[in-house]
Amino acid sequence: MRIQDLRGRLCMDAQISAAFNQFYELITPPRWKLEDGLTCARAISNYMENSRRWVEPYSFKKFRLIGSYARATAIREFSDIDLMFEFESIAALGSLASRPLLVGVRDLLERFVGPSIRISEMQEVVQMEYPDGLLLDILPAVRGDSQNYLIPDGLNGWRVTAPDVQDGYFRRRDAISNIHLPEFTRGLKFWNAEHGGLVRSYHLESIVAQLGPHLGNDYAMATHEAFQRLSGTVKITDPVGRQGELSGYLSTVQREMIAALCRASAAESFAALEAQASGDYKRALAAWASVYGPLFPNNSLGEEV
Repeated sequence: MRIQDLRGRLCMDAQISAAFNQFYELITPPRWKLEDGLTCARAISNYMENSRRWVEPYSFKKFRLIGSYARATAIREFSDIDLMFEFESIAALGSLASRPLLVGVRDLLERFVGPSIRISEMQEVVQMEYPDGLLLDILPAVRGDSQNYLIPDGLNGWRVTAPDVQDGYFRRRDAISNIHLPEFTRGLKFWNAEHGGLVRSYHLESIVAQLGPHLGNDYAMATHEAFQRLSGTVKITDPVGRQGELSGYLSTVQREMIAALCRASAAESFAALEAQASGDYKRALAAWASVYGPLFPNNSLGEEV
């Protein structure tokens, strides 16, 4: 059976919709986690402002929440809290490398909270891990103009980011999509994490935002269509024009692995849609659990039918 044949037999189904809604709720981080993260960030900010300890030749200005928590696309157990700490430099950045700023921020934070501090493997952020499992990614940044910031590029240089422009783009894509795009994005980010996390967070969010307006208003059907399109859309240019080609970190082998995962998930999601169309909810929910992972509800909801 083709997907075109299924469309006429499928509609917004209460049982399947309830399972997706419960899944999205289960993978959403608890509110206290963000609140604790912001409390820690404020304490760090106060320390930087009041201790008079600087990272020469930079002075600290302020911090802000960025990334998946700011865009409501964070997922439980996998998403760190991203915080941009803005600095001002008295020297021209063209003559400065970025790693001394990373090292300086790390050393400054070690004096404040102790040894649970490290520079990330990609040499882009300073990571802080608290005993209760709270993870913060501190991104040092220097404002370039009203929209752009310069941040470490992982190679001791700088690259440009524009969080306000990014957030505005994602809000606009959500506004013209029939599904709730942040919620749908959380599901695909969880799928990615369950399969090894090969696609970076902003990269995946950009792909989903590009697809969003074309996916209809049914999460089950949208999932199948997204996987069909994802296998051919890993290569994508930054939609806000700051970071260039977003897939450059992937090797040829990794690209092939992602395409294969998408094809397998597209086939499994099609099997779920077929089962739903035939009224076999138990088999449909089991297939969706096979796609999205063990947190997808596949027992009690199916037994109620």
